[in-house]
Amino acid sequence: MQDVLEKALEWAMNNLKAEYIELRYENLKKTNLELKDGTFVTFTNRVQRGVAIRVLADGAWGFSSTNRLENLEKAIDEAYKLAKAGAKAKREKIQLAEIKPVEDVVKSKMKIKPVEVNIDEKIGHLKELEKLLKEDKVVKSTMIRYEDASGEKILLTNEGTKIRWDVNYLVQYIWTTGKEGDKLAASRDSIGQVDYGWEIFETKETNEVVAQRVLKKLHAQLNGVAPKRGEFPIVAGPIIVGIIAHEALGHLAEADLTINSPFKDLMGKQIAPEFVTMSERIVDGGFGNDKYDDEGVPVKDIHIIENGILKELMVNREYAHKWGIEPNGHARAQDYTFPPIIRMRNTIFESGDWSFEEMIEDIKFGYYVVDFRGGQAQLNSAFQVGVQEGYMIENGEITKPIRDTSISGIAIEALKKITAVGKDFGIETGFCGKGQTAFVSSGGPHMRFDGGIIIG
Repeated sequence: MQDVLEKALEWAMNNLKAEYIELRYENLKKTNLELKDGTFVTFTNRVQRGVAIRVLADGAWGFSSTNRLENLEKAIDEAYKLAKAGAKAKREKIQLAEIKPVEDVVKSKMKIKPVEVNIDEKIGHLKELEKLLKEDKVVKSTMIRYEDASGEKILLTNEGTKIRWDVNYLVQYIWTTGKEGDKLAASRDSIGQVDYGWEIFETKETNEVVAQRVLKKLHAQLNGVAPKRGEFPIVAGPIIVGIIAHEALGHLAEADLTINSPFKDLMGKQIAPEFVTMSERIVDGGFGNDKYDDEGVPVKDIHIIENGILKELMVNREYAHKWGIEPNGHARAQDYTFPPIIRMRNTIFESGDWSFEEMIEDIKFGYYVVDFRGGQAQLNSAFQVGVQEGYMIENGEITKPIRDTSISGIAIEALKKITAVGKDFGIETGFCGKGQTAFVSSGGPHMRFDGGIIIG
C-alpha cells in the first residue's frame, strides 16, 4: 500500500503548487459487541479503510478523504482546490512550525492483540462478566460494550515523513442499574488500552476484579445518604482528580481553545501552590499513548502547570508557529474522515508526598469523592460532575457512603485551595469529544481541597 501512496504523493508534488501535502492511510479490522441483559444487540465485524488528504496552499487548509484508492489523485486535487479557494478569503496565512522529517515503524506493545483472540472467547468473556454482575440480587439491568481494532496506519508527507503504525486497541464499557427497596442507582466502568492487549483481562482487569469494582459503586449509591450542600474539605480520588484535570483545566491548555479561556492571561503566572504539577504525558496503561501524532511530530511530555506555575500548552504545528512553541505531538484525528486537531492524550496531576491517612486525619467533617458519572465544564473552568461513589469523612475516618451527589466549582479557583497531594497515582481511560472522538486518560494522586468545591 505504501507504494500506492508514494506514487500519489509524487504526482501531487509534481503537479500542485502547495506548501504542504499530507496523506494518512488507515486499514483497521474492527469488532463491536454489545451484550444487554443476556442478548447481543450489536454483533459486527467491519473493515475501516481509507485515506485522509490535507493540503496547505497559499496559507489555507484543504481537506478531503476517500475510501476509493483508485480515486486518490482526484481526492488530492479536491483538497488542493479547497485550499486555493479558502485562501482567497483568509486574512491571516497559516504557517507550520518546522519539524525534522521522520522515517519509522511503530510496533504495538500488546502481548495478545485483539485480532489474535477467537470471537468465541470474546463472547464468553462478556457473558461471564454479565453473570458475575447479575449474581448480586440488587442488579436489575446490565449493558456491556466491547470494541477492538487491529490494523495499520501510514503517514506520508511532502517533507519526507514516512511513518507506519501497527495499530491495536480495545475498549470495554459497562453500565449497570440496581434497585433495593425504593432506591434506584447506576454505576459505570470504563477500560481502554493501546499498549496492553487481551492479557489485561487475564491479569489486572479480570472479570472478578471489574465486577467487584462496579458492584462496590452500585452499593455505595443504594446504601448512601444525601450529603449536606456546601463547601467542606474534600478529598478527591484519582478518577475525580483526573476529570477535573481533563475537563475543567486540560481543554483550556489546548492552544486553539486557550485564546478564549482564562489561561490566555495567566501564562507564566502562579495559579496553584508550588507543590502542584499537572502534566500531559505518556503514562503506563494510558489510552492516549503514542510515539508520534498525526502530523508525524514526536509526542513529548509537557507540564501544563509546573510547581504551581502555568507553563506549557498543547499544540499542533500550526499553533506551535503562532505561539512560538516547539511542536509537542498533540495533533490527533479520530480516523481518516477527519483532519487532525489539537487534542489531549493523558492529562494528569503528578504525585506528591502525603499518605491518604494524613490527608483525612484532621478533617472533622468533609467528603471523600472517588468516582464520577457524567459531568460538564466550560471554558471559564467552571465544572459540575456527578459523583457515583463517595463517602463522608467524620473525625478523620471514612464513614457513610453518599448518594445523589455532585461537585461543582471554578477549577482555577479550586487549584488555589489544594492543601495536600498524595503519593499514590491512578488513571481512568475513556473518550473525549471535541467535534471528533479521541482516546484519552486522566488521573493523578489523591488530593485534598480545603474549599473551592461545592458538594450537594
